[in-house]
Amino acid sequence: MSDTPAPVAKTHSRIGVVILSAVLIIALAIFAWIRFRVDSGEALIPTADLSTEALDRRLLIAEQQVARLEQERAALQQRLGESANRTNLLRDEVLGVSERAALIEDSVQQLSRSDRSAMDSLRLNEAELLLIIAQERWQLSGDLAGTLQATELASTAINGLKDPQWLTLRQTVTRELAAYRGIEADPRAIARGELDALEALLPQLPAANSGDIEGTPEPYGFERLLKALIRIQPTGQQTLIAPAERQAAQTALALEITNARTALQLRQSAEFKNSARRIDQWLLRLYTDGKALQERRQRLQQAANAPLSIALPEAGSTLSELQRLKQSVTP
Repeated sequence: MSDTPAPVAKTHSRIGVVILSAVLIIALAIFAWIRFRVDSGEALIPTADLSTEALDRRLLIAEQQVARLEQERAALQQRLGESANRTNLLRDEVLGVSERAALIEDSVQQLSRSDRSAMDSLRLNEAELLLIIAQERWQLSGDLAGTLQATELASTAINGLKDPQWLTLRQTVTRELAAYRGIEADPRAIARGELDALEALLPQLPAANSGDIEGTPEPYGFERLLKALIRIQPTGQQTLIAPAERQAAQTALALEITNARTALQLRQSAEFKNSARRIDQWLLRLYTDGKALQERRQRLQQAANAPLSIALPEAGSTLSELQRLKQSVTP
């Protein structure tokens, strides 16, 4: 049994030697083949042609390629520029459309505001004209009815102004209207009524007794001469008028009544008072101072002593406020 393993070990050693020898032979063969190729002028990597013609051809090809690349780069640069220009143009158009839309919106708003402003301006001008008419009626003739009517029309126009800036104006015209409506009795109307009543009474009054009584025979001789030199009249407040002068005196009385009416129309208290005094003097000279005449004279004197003008601080206040507001809102 001790002799069996020896032949097996020797067999393994021989196989290893054979394999190693084969590997060496193969490596030597490969090396020899490579060396043979190198020696015969064939390289594993092909060598470049370094001749002048080859170099010129390669340089020409390279220049052509560079020129072609430069053209392509220029074309690309141009396209990029055109794209940028189109982008800017589109952006400008979009901005232009946005701006036009904003302008159109502003125009619509301004148009609506201008419509309202034009309507308000029309109402203001109408109210101003009516208030001027009312002021002239009140100051020149004291026409309360006409003044009140014109102010009411102006109030209607002013109340159509809905903007808050006209609130003060609406309040002012309301106060002025209330002041006109609060006048209970116009002194001028009362005095005019007294003049009308006096004129209606005059045809009913008996004429005053004159020094020359109708129906008395004409004196003769010395008596006629004495009467021409001396006129005997009763003493008293009346200065009697001869029948021949009565028509002229009545005309003078009518003129004084007309003057009194003119003074009333213009609310001239001093002129009306003077006319009333002269009317009273003519009444005493033309008519018998009976009870009816005394009452008319007394009432006319009371009307003459009363002031014809009415103290009304609110008169004209709306016109002043309207003109002030128009100046403040004028650009």
